[in-house]
Amino acid sequence: MEELHARLGERWLKPDGAKLLIASTDNLTDFSVELECYTDRRYGEYDCSLVAVFTWKKFAKSDKDFFAWYEIKDPSSTQFRTQSSRRLSKSFLRVGFDAIDGDFVRGRGTFWVANEADLAMFVTQCVNDFDGKVGAWIRRWFTWASALDVMDGNSQLCGAWRDTAYFCLLEQAHGREAACKWIGGIDATGWPGLLAARVEYLQSQVCGAGAAQA
Repeated sequence: MEELHARLGERWLKPDGAKLLIASTDNLTDFSVELECYTDRRYGEYDCSLVAVFTWKKFAKSDKDFFAWYEIKDPSSTQFRTQSSRRLSKSFLRVGFDAIDGDFVRGRGTFWVANEADLAMFVTQCVNDFDGKVGAWIRRWFTWASALDVMDGNSQLCGAWRDTAYFCLLEQAHGREAACKWIGGIDATGWPGLLAARVEYLQSQVCGAGAAQA
C-alpha cells in the first residue's frame, strides 16, 4: 500500500488516508474508485492482484430502493440477503486488473509472490498497469459518455445488477426519458426471478405512471 502510494503519487491517488483512493482533476463523474489488494495464500506463496472497486451514490440509492420494493413483493427473498451480499450490491462495479489487461476475454497469468523481490515486481507491474491499458481503461470512467461506451462494449460488467447499473448510467448520460425508453423495450419474460424483478421495478416504479406523480 505504502509503496503504491509512493510510486503513483498524486498522479493517481489521494495522498491522505490508508486506503488507495483514485483522485484526478480530469474526473468529471462522481464515482468513487478504490483499489483493493487481493491475496490468496497457496503452498507458501501468495496469489496477488489489484481490484478496482467503483461505488456510486446514485446507483446505491437505486439498488436500495429496489430491494425495499422486492422484499415486499417476495418476502422469502430476505433469507438470501446476507451481510456480504448487501455489501457487494453497494458496489457499482468491481473488476480486477488482470481482467482489464486481458480485455475481459482471458485474464493474464496469476502473479505469485514468494519473497520481497517478487513483491517488488508485483508493485512494478501495478505501476505499469496504470501507465498502460489498465490506467487508460479506468480513465474512460472519468466522463459519463465514455463510461457508457465501456458498459456497451463489455456486456458482462456489473453482473446481476447490470440492468440497474446501466439504467443509472444511461440516465446520467442522456436523461431519464432515454433511460426509460431503453428499459421499456426489454421483455424479461422467462428471466430468473431477481433479474426479471429488476426490470419490472424500473419499468413500473421508476418509469411508470405512478413514478411520474411522485
